Amino acid sequence: MSKYDIGIVIVNYNVRHFLTQCLQSIRNSELRDLKLEIWVVDNASLDGSVGLIKNDFPEVHLIANENNLGFSVANNQAIRQMDAKYILLLNPDTVLEEDTLHSCYDFMEDHLNAGALGVKMIDGAGKFLPESKRQIPDIWNSFCKLSYLSELFPHSRWFSGYNLGYLPENETNEIQVLCGAFMFMRSEALLKTGLLDENFFMYGEDIDLSYRIIRAGYKIYYFPETSIIHYKGESTKKSSLNYVKTFYGAMHIYVNKHYGQGNAKNFARFIRFAIYMRAVLSSMSRMLRNWGIPVLDFIFIWILMSNIKNVWAEIYFQDSTYYSQTNIDTVLGAYTLVWVFFLWLSGHYDPKSSEFRTMSGIGLGTLFILIAYALLPEALRTSRALILIGSLVSIFIVMVSRYLFRFIRGSSGYESGGINIAIVAEKINAQKLVHIINSANLKIENIHFISPLPARNDPFFSNDVKSLPKVVKTLKIHEIIYSSEDMSMKDIIHSMTSMESEVAFRIGGDDSLRIIGSKNKNQQGELYSLDVLYKLSNPQNKRYKRLTDIVLSILFVVLIPLLLIINGFKLRLVKNILSVLTGNNTWLGYGGNHSDYSFLPELPAGIIKFPMTTKAISYTEDHFKKMNIMYAKEYNVLQEIFIIGNNLHKLSNRV
Repeated sequence: MSKYDIGIVIVNYNVRHFLTQCLQSIRNSELRDLKLEIWVVDNASLDGSVGLIKNDFPEVHLIANENNLGFSVANNQAIRQMDAKYILLLNPDTVLEEDTLHSCYDFMEDHLNAGALGVKMIDGAGKFLPESKRQIPDIWNSFCKLSYLSELFPHSRWFSGYNLGYLPENETNEIQVLCGAFMFMRSEALLKTGLLDENFFMYGEDIDLSYRIIRAGYKIYYFPETSIIHYKGESTKKSSLNYVKTFYGAMHIYVNKHYGQGNAKNFARFIRFAIYMRAVLSSMSRMLRNWGIPVLDFIFIWILMSNIKNVWAEIYFQDSTYYSQTNIDTVLGAYTLVWVFFLWLSGHYDPKSSEFRTMSGIGLGTLFILIAYALLPEALRTSRALILIGSLVSIFIVMVSRYLFRFIRGSSGYESGGINIAIVAEKINAQKLVHIINSANLKIENIHFISPLPARNDPFFSNDVKSLPKVVKTLKIHEIIYSSEDMSMKDIIHSMTSMESEVAFRIGGDDSLRIIGSKNKNQQGELYSLDVLYKLSNPQNKRYKRLTDIVLSILFVVLIPLLLIINGFKLRLVKNILSVLTGNNTWLGYGGNHSDYSFLPELPAGIIKFPMTTKAISYTEDHFKKMNIMYAKEYNVLQEIFIIGNNLHKLSNRV
């Protein structure tokens, strides 16, 4: 007989704030007489997750890996040490309803033929996640999935077989594949099938294990009587090329394992081809999202400037063909590239941009061009008037493109400011949430306070939670923030799924002083926090630091004979320059032990260690930690260059 009724395994990697909310939802579960054991396997996180678990969740069994061993290996590490009747594999970016664990336990007890079950999952925007119920891939449903036919016909029995879109999302049904975010399994089934296949680093292992559970004679059920939130994207970083490579590589392993023999070889070849094609399309799509707008801005500014130069030639020189025998189009292209670069550097292309960033980007770009113009040979000079006209053209183009793309994406005003927020909480907790929101430096137009209880006759509240859908629609609410201290998670999830209007959801209210949420399933989760704001967390300062590394590396290449003398002819200097250029290292980084900076914004390993650049006869115990905090909190480009300049003899340091 097992010691525990349910054993929960959570594999964590750099999502400490989401892990906190996940563990808190487990604490709030209505267990009645059920006994739990909870294991967190941390895959070498750098965000202080290990310390947080030790301090705030002493009931959790912790395995702290020194390297990222992957999802399958990490889960197996915990499962081998557990003694529970049922095993739940749970993602750290999930939140359970209060009755989730008990409801799943009761269902499995009533269905002895069940080897595993999954529940209804919604994303951070309150939308149903179709991967809550899936079918084992075959050649047709894989084709529909990989060719996007299943997305075009999401409820068709013929086209949506991969995600079983034709099965009602609120009806219990037998399915074939669980989602790795929530896999509630009978331990005896795992004994028969074996644990997760460790050839899968991440992704694909859920399909593989589900397939083996069914082959062992068990059934798998989709059980929507309870729901969870899966922020989806925060722990996987799906916008990265690394995700594409890892996911489709995992599918390749699965196909080779289960379809690589006999008549199934053709299926394996087709899937491999489809995987490669989908990977290419996904990569191109991500590149387009990241660089599409800057590239289009460049093209439109350049085209418009190329036409304006002829108008200017007619006005100023009375000859529209004045520039026809010159290389002015190349020069104008260089100007345009400078403007777009400084727009990127100023943060114009960040999600939460502003008119000030746009104007400062164009202004700095124009200043750079004017300085460079004075140094150019006469043959490459155009006209200062054309530069000034070009700056005005650039402002016009980028402002139009920004609002146009915002309109196409259906933006609700997040970037331009003036958002409307509804806070569903009791008065004391509402005031605490307002304090956290204010620390996030948001541009807020209105905050409406909604009572978590119906028919509340208190002038502090605009309305009550039952009227929230109407409030959202009428008052054009952009974000709803729920207090988990004043509403059950079940009621919060029910409220989220009842909204007809597009709105972002966040959940806060516990002692962590953080508000967590997500706008949609394709975006990473977002955080408002009272934590110390580090300048190195700012995307703009990250760009400045990376640009500083690149510029200094190029300068060091030019000065390499001198630097070799300064560094005692150590050839490691050349290796370090290449490593910084490729982004594997940075010239100036954290120093001390890993624990002295693991909680700070992540940086590549530094060639020069910041706390080691100052001389001291003796160090206090927390010297390195304090110095690293100061560096991250007060980051400054000029200070960075000054420190590196004073430590040129350390450029050949061993990392």
